[in-house]
Amino acid sequence: MLTPRQKSLALLTLCLALLAPLPARAAGQAQPAAGQAQPAAGQEPSAHRPVVLIHGYNADPGVWGALREDLRAAGYADSELFSWGYDTHQSVNEVLAGQLGAYVDQVRRQTGADRVDLVWHSFGSLVGRWYLKFGGGTASVAHWVSLAGPNHGTSTA
Repeated sequence: MLTPRQKSLALLTLCLALLAPLPARAAGQAQPAAGQAQPAAGQEPSAHRPVVLIHGYNADPGVWGALREDLRAAGYADSELFSWGYDTHQSVNEVLAGQLGAYVDQVRRQTGADRVDLVWHSFGSLVGRWYLKFGGGTASVAHWVSLAGPNHGTSTA
């Protein structure tokens, strides 16, 4: 469990990583910048790269409610925010990273984006890092943010 100070620092870090200024576009420019979603017919281009949220152990995609609200307040649309759910008791990183990769590909197809941004928490960081390091995720991921990942192991695992 994060302390209030840790939560504030994590949110600040996330905002700085995901809300970096995007390149300016000239009026009437038809194509969105690299990494941005291609609009459906009759829609405006998306202002942000899609964000995939990855929960931690014994959690589910619903834990991201407060962060989703913060991202919406910062200008993200619901169509730019995705939560990947997985069985935390199936703790084989290779298997879960493959499932994550399939989900990222689905989000990219759905949005037309060439890459996504990932935000993961706790055990989700192990899955995400495996996907990036061994699962070919670097070609599909622009940025990632790890919140309280057990980067140096844990005595309770």
